[in-house]
Amino acid sequence: MSETTHHQPAVTGEDSKPQTPEAKEAQILESTTPTEDVVEKISTFSGDFDPNDPKNPKNWSNTRKHLIFAALMSSSLLCDGGMTWGATLLFPQSLQWQIELNKAATSMNYGILLQGFGGIFAVPLIEAYGRLPVWFWTQIIAMGMVIGCVLSPTFEIFTTFRSMQGLFGTVPQVIGLPIIYDMYHHRDWPRMINIWGTTFLVGPFLGPAIAGYILYGTGKWESSFAVLAGLYGASTLAILAVGRETYYQKGMKTQETPRWKSFLGLGNTGTLHKLSAVVEQSKALVIMIFTPPMLLVGLATMVNFTWPIGITVTISSFLLPPPYLLTPVQDASMRWAGIIGALLGFVFGYFFNSWIYFSSSASGVSRRANWRPEYRLHGVWGPIFSMAIGLVVYGLTLNFQKSWVGLAFGWILVNLGMIASTVAITSFALEKYPAYATIVSAIINMWRTCGGFSVGYFQPSWIARSGVGVVFGLQAVVVSVCIVLFITPVIWLGRREAARRIVSVGVA
Repeated sequence: MSETTHHQPAVTGEDSKPQTPEAKEAQILESTTPTEDVVEKISTFSGDFDPNDPKNPKNWSNTRKHLIFAALMSSSLLCDGGMTWGATLLFPQSLQWQIELNKAATSMNYGILLQGFGGIFAVPLIEAYGRLPVWFWTQIIAMGMVIGCVLSPTFEIFTTFRSMQGLFGTVPQVIGLPIIYDMYHHRDWPRMINIWGTTFLVGPFLGPAIAGYILYGTGKWESSFAVLAGLYGASTLAILAVGRETYYQKGMKTQETPRWKSFLGLGNTGTLHKLSAVVEQSKALVIMIFTPPMLLVGLATMVNFTWPIGITVTISSFLLPPPYLLTPVQDASMRWAGIIGALLGFVFGYFFNSWIYFSSSASGVSRRANWRPEYRLHGVWGPIFSMAIGLVVYGLTLNFQKSWVGLAFGWILVNLGMIASTVAITSFALEKYPAYATIVSAIINMWRTCGGFSVGYFQPSWIARSGVGVVFGLQAVVVSVCIVLFITPVIWLGRREAARRIVSVGVA
């Protein structure tokens, strides 16, 4: 039995030429017949796997794995949770700096955008020096940026620190997939991705809720950010206490360095040539961005996240003024609607991923025996329908100034769709390109944050021009049409590739 590796060791000669994603996938599946378990084939490609090898993270004890995963979740929760932390603190900030409420909300925009670029920049470093040092040191830097926010005397300086927080604080969103890949077998991937993804996607709603409660208790927005700095500190200590380097490649002297050295990036990747690894991973990153399946699911992810993030960063501007006139603590409590929706998305993803794998197609053929990653993408249809209905309900409630219950119900449906569809897309991407787990994670993160960044600039003026009912109705149409336009071709391409493999096997 063999084990997949997503590392590309730097060597000299002809073998140093990086493979395209299509060539890598073909290499994985070239010996697979229509009756074999393709997911098993994906998880057992390239390199001998010894179940008794204590150095291989997949053979670590469940206790060690779960502790590392818990530390990962703690820092992942702070990625978007820390970035949207200020969403319920806009009113006192606008008063202190004498700016409009909408302008105060823009303090998060650049940080959200730089989350995407931060993930892209981190990819070569993660593959060259290991997961642990990049994860650990960026958490420390992000904590420092939050402390800078607490001490900021002006809105401009505050926005600068917030932007840097986004740039460095995004790494757990990128490093999660490779850590899951390193430690867990293929059968556990969808489940662990579902848990990890839900954790960092709950953050944008849990963070503002906690921040609002702290503001209500202290009366100072600086106190909320001081608590956030403390949470970053606790997450950093968790990494220091239980974090381990998970990079492993047999025959390259990995998993042999002392733990204290692994925090410094010394010996984590063994004999891998660092400069060559950075260059190769950068090239592979560019190639993967424009690989048709990844480009299409990336665009779908961008659209899926644009509207939910728009609600998250702008809802206070609707709840605090008339007609709702909610108090800060009531405004913060509305975030529980987003959290409930996210948890419902987790439940849907959990059951759907299990069902689709063990179910049969319309013709009665077992999907497991003829598995292809594109089956995961069927998990987007129901959630996107939920998101579209939620956007319409949310928009009509605002348009006719109905009860906040309508806003909460609409938000629940929107977030259910966002979480469940993201889990489906992420599971597809990892199974489709297991050799590029880190890159795939960074690309999805980039598209996700691009959508979240842009909406804060055009949505307020769009609403002022067209009205909330029209705006959210059109958003429902856009998300529905785009998911069909972007996801359907990916499923069709996967079906065509599978047919070609069957023909080639028959000819052989």
